[in-house]
Amino acid sequence: MPRRRRSAGAAFALLLAATWVQPDTGAEPLPYRLPGGAADPADPFIAAGFRALFTCSAHFAMGRPLEAIVDVELADTAPLGLPLPEIDEARQLVRAGDGRGHVRIAAFRETMGCTILPPHWSEADLGRLPYVARPLPEPRSDLDFPLGERADPKPDAAQREVIEKAFDGRSYGEGTLTVGVLVVADGALAAETYREGFGPYRGYRTWSTAKSITATLIGIAAHQGLLAVDAPAPVPEWQQPADPRTAITLEHLMWMSSGLWSEGSNTNALYFGGQDVISAATTTPLEAEPGTRWQYANNDTLLLLRSLRAVLNDDARYLRFPYDELFRPLGMYHTWMETDHLGNFVGSSQVYTTGRDLARLGLLYLNDGVWQGERLLPEGWTRFVSTPAPSRPPQRGELGYGAQFWLLDQLPGIPKGTYSSMGNKGQFVTIVPARDLVIVRTGVDPQGSRFDLGAFVRDVVGVF
Repeated sequence: MPRRRRSAGAAFALLLAATWVQPDTGAEPLPYRLPGGAADPADPFIAAGFRALFTCSAHFAMGRPLEAIVDVELADTAPLGLPLPEIDEARQLVRAGDGRGHVRIAAFRETMGCTILPPHWSEADLGRLPYVARPLPEPRSDLDFPLGERADPKPDAAQREVIEKAFDGRSYGEGTLTVGVLVVADGALAAETYREGFGPYRGYRTWSTAKSITATLIGIAAHQGLLAVDAPAPVPEWQQPADPRTAITLEHLMWMSSGLWSEGSNTNALYFGGQDVISAATTTPLEAEPGTRWQYANNDTLLLLRSLRAVLNDDARYLRFPYDELFRPLGMYHTWMETDHLGNFVGSSQVYTTGRDLARLGLLYLNDGVWQGERLLPEGWTRFVSTPAPSRPPQRGELGYGAQFWLLDQLPGIPKGTYSSMGNKGQFVTIVPARDLVIVRTGVDPQGSRFDLGAFVRDVVGVF
């Protein structure tokens, strides 16, 4: 298992405005559109940020070498012909050029993962990044999974055949590239296979599976009495008199039914351009009555975390909250929930973790929010997240949507009550309560390919 290293920093505030002026550096102006998070993913400036951030997280958090990262994480940006990212081992950062005179920087802190620096920051500003200590115990190799790391799965021939099909790049989607598959049956690790270069302690970005992790944090906060999901979202930026957004509840955000204007899942300026969560998520107007329109939107998830930070009213506690309240209790010791440069979790996408840690998350839900006899989630929470959102009624043969989880049980051959996280490039944590199964599939599927989760879950259910 990779050993953890330590670094330090502190929080800094950046005010972004639509009229932001690029300093005269001799380079051409930055292609940065504000506010709202819109940016072309093919723009070299955004792509350089993508390459810096992915290289940083994959290398420093997951221990992957640059040549492997170029082949996998950076493959989608290869046609742009950008310079190779530079890894600075001593300072634990990555520099990536856009070929137009701009260098994007992503910095790693042991307890915080990686953060992309905003456009006008330099390496002299690294000390301003958010930081909090979060000591974690060493993973236990003397205890069986999920309490420890000891596991010896022995799938039979039929089970191995299904798992192998997930890696062949044909059976569940032409051109798909599976990173890992784990199946937990009756609480034990029944199957575990990884692509070369990955493994139990070398994982990948969750993409939108992070939304289900965020939902779990909101559930924990609700169980602790910090939040009420049927109450208005306590977003500080919406508290002016007569602001119509005060009608938006946490339930509406959980259901992707806020009614806020949105470009959907497009938040490239936030993810890779250096914009902050607050300016990206809290500035959009209401355009539909809350609860009446379903629209998949990263901002709805980010607003859940903005609400959590507001009620905690303690930045250090907020930065420790995922680790103290979820990751440490479950033994998710190889998980980083990354932040922007203002210390806001980018919890709609930016989590780095492993298949085993995702399986632990699935087990928490399979066990109705109870972990080792302690209730972490409110009673009824698992039913809440797996019940169709009122604004998106279930339709036979189609994916449904609950509360930051997708619903699979309208697909052919899938047991009733099955639900799943879903992330770009094929990140899935699927809970099958009717069969006491958790199925994890992670991937690096190229753009244009799609892993057929329904068919895979159906086949796994058929043999486990």
